[in-house]
Amino acid sequence: RRFGTKCTACQQGIPPTQVVRKAQDFVYHLHCFACIICSRQLATGDEFYLMEDGRLVCKEDYETAKQNDDSEAGAKRPRTTITAKQL
Repeated sequence: RRFGTKCTACQQGIPPTQVVRKAQDFVYHLHCFACIICSRQLATGDEFYLMEDGRLVCKEDYETAKQNDDSEAGAKRPRTTITAKQL
């Protein structure tokens, strides 16, 4: 048990007979292979984004979060730099 395969999401052991999902080098229980934002279980063929720490985000939630970040970043104006000549 100590050295067996563990689920990336819940860190619980996975028995050799259990069906799993894999994303790159990460292994998940079927019920743990879900979006961390909306908790929707991802199925074969679903598009998702894999975070560096192994967390999964479905494509819809990732794009929504990206749009929110882009709109917030666009609201700020760039910092004004004054050169020595302008002073």
